[in-house]
Amino acid sequence: MIWGKKAASGVLAAVLMAAGTGLVAAAPAEAAGARYKCKAEVHLDLGRPKATSSCKKTGSGKAVAKHRVKLVCDVVRGRGNPHEIPWVLFGPWVKPGQKSTVMCGFSSFTRSWSVETRA
Repeated sequence: MIWGKKAASGVLAAVLMAAGTGLVAAAPAEAAGARYKCKAEVHLDLGRPKATSSCKKTGSGKAVAKHRVKLVCDVVRGRGNPHEIPWVLFGPWVKPGQKSTVMCGFSSFTRSWSVETRA
């Protein structure tokens, strides 16, 4: 009778361990399936265009591992015959909970901005 209880408790322990292992293996899969919506904003900082990107966790978005902001500036060159040269700047790659920021130089105007993502 004692042997039967020991065997039953051993089987129960093995089942619980297997269930626990399955839960541990399932946690990274949920983290990998996280969905984010990313956005980029631009504003002036001491007369210079400054762009910032951020990602917020949502149910309907896309999988994002890293993101960065892309800012296209028109740099004014020349004094007698001024002309604009498009200049592309990228912020650093960061994780979804952080912000990526980049600024244009002086004598620049904002042409466009967007968010780039990596899965």
